[in-house]
Amino acid sequence: MGESTGLELRCDSRCTSAVAALAALFASAALAAGYPPPSSQGLRPGSYAWLCVGGEDEPICHQHAPARLRRPLRLPVLAPGTPCPRSRSGRVSESFGIALGPGPVYPVPFPGGVYHYAGARSEGGWLYTKVLWIGRPRYRGPILIRGRQLDGRNWLGFESGARPLADLQIPPVPSSFRGWRNSPSYTRARRPGCYGYQIDGTSFSRVIVFNFEP
Repeated sequence: MGESTGLELRCDSRCTSAVAALAALFASAALAAGYPPPSSQGLRPGSYAWLCVGGEDEPICHQHAPARLRRPLRLPVLAPGTPCPRSRSGRVSESFGIALGPGPVYPVPFPGGVYHYAGARSEGGWLYTKVLWIGRPRYRGPILIRGRQLDGRNWLGFESGARPLADLQIPPVPSSFRGWRNSPSYTRARRPGCYGYQIDGTSFSRVIVFNFEP
């Protein structure tokens, strides 16, 4: 198991005012740190269309994750040189590699809360890193994933191209689906550092933290 962090924040239908106040604090901290908007780094708005290569006529290609998933980002700001408070990692299913965070949706592989990108190709200044998103059978709804550097001013991008997507949107699975879902994808970053994902579903919100290094 990797290092534990108190940044694995949880939110459900019983969210309290204390959680809302914490979210506002983190948002204010990011603003004070001077984070540029994702568009200023060339990132494009996301949708479900990234899943539709070769099948652009499918209805889902023109749809988006529900707006209610776009909760305020609660990603903290770290001073340069601060140790990265990596989230816990471990095996959550025999079918997949080392996962990061408390779930029910996890990125893989992140042994010890670290993603090693040595040898990754680059396009438009953005590295390509393969990340598999897996989800427990109990959650079948839509997913919205966003992220940025915690000890710097760089956003994470997603999927292909010289201008990656600003977020990764994963549609719901049919109610009849009972297994673990899995969605292969690319997370894109421009340089090493401490990064965080915020993963939002209809019934949860998670912040998970990892080191991105060669």
